[in-house]
Order: sequence, then C-alpha cells, then structure tokens
Amino acid sequence: MEMRAVLFKNGRRVCPIGQGTYLMGRRRSEEVRALRRGVELGMEVIDTAEMYGTEDLVGEAVRGCREKAFLVSKVLPENADYAGTKRACEGSLRRLGTDYIDLYLLHWKGSFPISETVRAMAELKREGKILQWGMSNLDVGDMRGVLSLPDGGDCAAD
Repeated sequence: MEMRAVLFKNGRRVCPIGQGTYLMGRRRSEEVRALRRGVELGMEVIDTAEMYGTEDLVGEAVRGCREKAFLVSKVLPENADYAGTKRACEGSLRRLGTDYIDLYLLHWKGSFPISETVRAMAELKREGKILQWGMSNLDVGDMRGVLSLPDGGDCAAD
C-alpha cells in the first residue's frame, strides 16, 4: 500500500502527518524518545517554533537521524522584520543544533510588512540556512499579497 505524501517544489516528499511539539518539555526524555520513534516510523515532519521553547528538545530528538527528519520552525511576528527574521533563524538553528531548517515559516501576520519577512526568507534560503520558506495562519488575501512580492513565488506553504 502506497502512503500519500506531500511533495514540495524542491522535490522533497514528506508524510502528510507530522509531529507537533507545542507544550512539550514537561517529560523531556519520554518526548525525545517519542519524536525519535515517530521519525523511525516515517513521521519525519517535526513542527516547532521559537515561541514553543521546544527547539532544543527537537534538536536532541533528531541528533543522529537529522537527515531523516523534516524540521519546521517559525519566526514570531514581533521578530519578523528583515533583520529580526535573520536573527530569529540563527537562534533557531543554534537551538536545533543543525545547519539548516527544512521549512521556515512566519508564525502569523504581525505589524511588520510581510515584504521584509519574505526578503529575509529568500536570503536565508540563498545562504542555505533554510531549504524552503512559507507562511502560517494567513488568509487568501494575505497569501495573494505574498505571491505578488519579489521572491513570493518561492513560498512553499501556508
């Protein structure tokens, strides 16, 4: 039986069911084991965010199996100006203990122009720090705006 998969523009296929980490951290060793087991079973997508406080836990969980994991992290809207997005990504990379994030998202729309966030995301991608970027929790109108920006067509997800 063939399992359905999500296919990204860069050719990466991932399981459509991922592992969330919001509110994790209370039973760290059990949670690390659970995330690792999920990756072993094919649930390679692990969702985290700077806001969750779980990036270090995720980093521990994927140590030794990073190439199998598909890490998603998110920048907070209050950090999503051009320089702040870049700084936030560097912090996420450090906490995750990895050289790249598979999919980096704006967590939700904030007060900074999305064009600044997109410009930073495009640069982070060119630098190899993120493989793909996208949005989270945006509506159709906002997504039309993203897609109309320079580099907006590279948006991989919402």
